[in-house]
Amino acid sequence: MKNLFQFKNIYFHLFLICYFVGITILSLNVGITHDESHSNWVWELNQKKLSNIIGTGDYDISYLNTYHGYYGVGFYFVAAPLEIIFSNLIKLKNINYEGTTLLFKHPIVFIYFFISGIFFRKIIHFITKDKLFSNLSTILYFTYPYFLGHSFFNIKDIPFMSIWLINTYLIIKILNDLFYQDRLKKKDLLILGILTAYLLSLRISGVLIFVEYFIFLVFYLNNFKISLLKFLKINFKKLILFLLTSILFTYLFYPSFWSNPLGFFDALNFMGQHIQTVCTLTLGECMKAQNLPSSYLFIWMFFKLPVLILFGLFLFPIIEKKIFLKKNNVLILGSLICSVLAIIFLLIFFDVNLYDELRQVMFILPLIFIISLVTIYYLSRKISIILISLCIVFFLFQNFKLFPYNYLWLNNLNIFTQVNSNFEKDYWGVSTKEIASYFNNKNLKNNSCIISNRNDGIKYFLIDQSVCFKPFSDLHKTNKRPFYVVLTERAIDKGIPNKCNLIHKEFININFSKEEFILAKIYKCY
Repeated sequence: MKNLFQFKNIYFHLFLICYFVGITILSLNVGITHDESHSNWVWELNQKKLSNIIGTGDYDISYLNTYHGYYGVGFYFVAAPLEIIFSNLIKLKNINYEGTTLLFKHPIVFIYFFISGIFFRKIIHFITKDKLFSNLSTILYFTYPYFLGHSFFNIKDIPFMSIWLINTYLIIKILNDLFYQDRLKKKDLLILGILTAYLLSLRISGVLIFVEYFIFLVFYLNNFKISLLKFLKINFKKLILFLLTSILFTYLFYPSFWSNPLGFFDALNFMGQHIQTVCTLTLGECMKAQNLPSSYLFIWMFFKLPVLILFGLFLFPIIEKKIFLKKNNVLILGSLICSVLAIIFLLIFFDVNLYDELRQVMFILPLIFIISLVTIYYLSRKISIILISLCIVFFLFQNFKLFPYNYLWLNNLNIFTQVNSNFEKDYWGVSTKEIASYFNNKNLKNNSCIISNRNDGIKYFLIDQSVCFKPFSDLHKTNKRPFYVVLTERAIDKGIPNKCNLIHKEFININFSKEEFILAKIYKCY
């Protein structure tokens, strides 16, 4: 029993192997979202640009100097070659060619998430020096339904979150090497510079990582009684190396900047001012992205973060003194706390457009996990291990129950409110695969037509590719009946013509609630 409780590394490594193989397979059984199609189109634009530059020397990027040109394509620099490897190793059935290319990006997204978990463990172990606690914390991280669900398909936020976490580990390592051992490897600075640039290539908002870097540096300088001016003077060449590497690779990763050196600042300005018209159903109110209340983030954290993590955050001020008895904790945890608070403050202060619950701030959630879990550890090692173990068991049960809609998970505090009418539903459109399966089982006739707000995601999985598809805007223009109407995501409650009957609902039950959390509706119009 004692050996089992110690959870030796062999059990942890066995878990990692099973987890990696299992989730990789499961990711190929998740629907294709609209964002995946759109991002792939943006990548094709950039590919065209690269081909023109290499083939003809044509540096005209006028078609990229738009909203689409400011979308980072860093993910595809990795995904494109891996996609070729996967497509040669694995053959998929019941999906067309375009859908196959998109579906193979799912395991690549998961690989990002899996690697981030390794660095999550490194940071936890760096602070606590406890293998058992670090291993269990990592399993908690891996099984958290919200993270796991997004790791199936989210080509934007999961890679961004993962690289942010890796960079956080690197800045901790670099500063510890510099201040405690008086050594700094140029290799580490180069890696940090390249990965910082790569973070920006995923999302231009990655510039916020410099806020975290600065806060970490201030904490270390203050601890070692070194002035910022003195530090800059001593390490000037090293800092220049890091900055030049970051700048150089940022431009390399952004084809739209190649003929416009000021494109980076244009992108920052454009994305900062870009107005999103979508709204996110939050406690029954459809909160618009361009006019959010200050409470928006905190509401979603309250219902999306595990109760265990909320408990740790609540506990922190109570046992703060015990935690900060170790200087190492002051430096690392203090920096992480200030970084999270500073980023949240900046997002609220500058009224940044946030939507789709916590998607836009997912990158700070692992940092919150670290702060909370370490807090519980310093309350009591034994209690922390028991609580984390129980939470993992609960997560495993929930993940099994929710698949493939794991990302919609809410914590148990949702029992105090009506889930279906108060929270955003399947805004990614993952349900499109299940909808396609419904139609496949119905053997639609050639004269049938499907009207949907998410045609692309459904069409990839239809066996009969000749089925008529029309956009939702044609709903009231279509006179030929019968036809089918599919409503997903934010269009789920839109009105439909007369003589249309509800024939199918795609839904899940959140936690132990019997209430149906409706994800999609299918109507037949006679």
